[in-house]
Amino acid sequence: MLPDFTHHIVRDLAWAAFTAPLMDGSTLPLRDPLQDSLWRKDPGRLVYLLQQLDAEPGQLAALFPHSRDRRLGNYYERLWHALLTLAPDVHIVAHNIALRDAGRTLGELDLILQAANGELVHLELAIKFYMARPELQPVSADRSCSDGALWWGPDPSDQLARKLARLTQHQLPLAKRLAAQQPTHYPAELPLPDYSAAWLQGYLFQSAAQQMPPACGQTIRSGAQLWCHRGQVETLLDAQSRWIALPHKEWLMPPSIATTSAVLEPRQMRHIFAEARAQQAVMFARVDETDWYQPLYADRLICVADDWPA
Repeated sequence: MLPDFTHHIVRDLAWAAFTAPLMDGSTLPLRDPLQDSLWRKDPGRLVYLLQQLDAEPGQLAALFPHSRDRRLGNYYERLWHALLTLAPDVHIVAHNIALRDAGRTLGELDLILQAANGELVHLELAIKFYMARPELQPVSADRSCSDGALWWGPDPSDQLARKLARLTQHQLPLAKRLAAQQPTHYPAELPLPDYSAAWLQGYLFQSAAQQMPPACGQTIRSGAQLWCHRGQVETLLDAQSRWIALPHKEWLMPPSIATTSAVLEPRQMRHIFAEARAQQAVMFARVDETDWYQPLYADRLICVADDWPA
C-alpha cells in the first residue's frame, strides 16, 4: 500500500510507476521502463524518493519546467522522463526523436533508453482511456473477450484497435525499418535499439448500463471502471455512492480522502458538468468506502456528453 502523497505531480509519478499496463502483452510487445531496475527489486527505494519529493516539492521544478502544453499524453511522457532521470540504473539516451526526409516527417520515436541490464530499448509511451460499446458487438462474437474496435476514446476516432495496429505496424518497427531500408533517414549519431516495445497505461471502462466481455488482451485489475452519459448518472449510480471529480490533467492518481473537500453524490454531479465544456469527458473517483479506499485502486467513472459519440 502506497503512502498518501500531497502533491498531485508526486501522486502521478507514483501512479505511472506502480500501475499495471493497460494490456497484458498478448496483443503487442510490452516493456516496463523500469524492468530489472533497483526500484523494481526494492520498490521501497522509489517510495522513499517520492516521499522526499512530496516533502520538498520545489525539486519538481527542474523535472517539470513550465509548459503551456495541457495535453495529457505529453504530460504522461514527462512523468516517465522524470522517473527515468531519477532512476539510479536506467538512463535516457534520447527522447522525442523526429525522423525526417527532406523536410517530410516519417515518424517519431518516443524514447530510447539504456535499461538496467544494458540493453538499448526503443519505447513508445502512451496513456489511453477507452469505453466499451456493447451495442456494437455482433451477436455471433466470441464471448470470452471483445474486439478492440468496440472500445472507443472520448474522441470517437481514437479506438483501441487502431492504437494497437498503429503501434505494431508503424511505430514499433520504424527504427529498424529505416535503419535497414533507408539508413540515411536514421540519425547517424543515434544508436540502433536492440528491440522496440510499448508501455501503454490507462483504463478501459465498461458501460454502466450494459456489461460486455473485457477487451482481448486487457489486463484485468481490481476495482470498477465504468462510463455513462452525463444524463444517466442519477439513474445508473448508487444514490448512496460518493465521488470526487478529477481535473482533466489530474486523471491519474486521485488524492487521499483527508485532502478532499468536495465530495459529491450522483445528484450533485450536474454542477461539475455545468462547469465543463460541452463535449468534455469528466472523470470521477469513488470515495465512499473510506475503510477500503486506496487512491491507486479507486473505482472510477468517466462521464461523456449525452450525444457522445456523435
